[in-house]
Amino acid sequence: MAPGFSGQAVNTGQSIRLQDYAGKVVFLDFWASWCPPCVASLPAYNQMRRDIGTDGFEVIAVNVDEHSEDGLAFLRRHPVDYPVLLDPAGDIGIPYQLRTLPRSFILDRSGRVVASYRSYSAGDEQMLKQEILRVMGSPE
Repeated sequence: MAPGFSGQAVNTGQSIRLQDYAGKVVFLDFWASWCPPCVASLPAYNQMRRDIGTDGFEVIAVNVDEHSEDGLAFLRRHPVDYPVLLDPAGDIGIPYQLRTLPRSFILDRSGRVVASYRSYSAGDEQMLKQEILRVMGSPE
């Protein structure tokens, strides 16, 4: 099972608890504002979320900048529709054993990690979208 967490999404204001997403496939993305592949991935993941929709699916991002203001400044310049949590102390990230960024995970409807990815290159979101739809049980 994916390690649970909770927090306040800084961009949407909603209270987030991972267990509240039971029954949905979740794409969990850890990123930092100083990481070029991370910065490139956020708008791509935002479009991926728009393409898939939120019926049975959600993207949750966790910013791991040591200084949260760096992540917040990036989000003001490049907003995303999905919830973003701040994790400057690593409370969320440490249980996921982050060693590189970006790092992302696909969680199935029962909250199990079924896939994990390191880094990001332009176009990766197409492969991720296919994998997410497969986990959701949708043909494509």
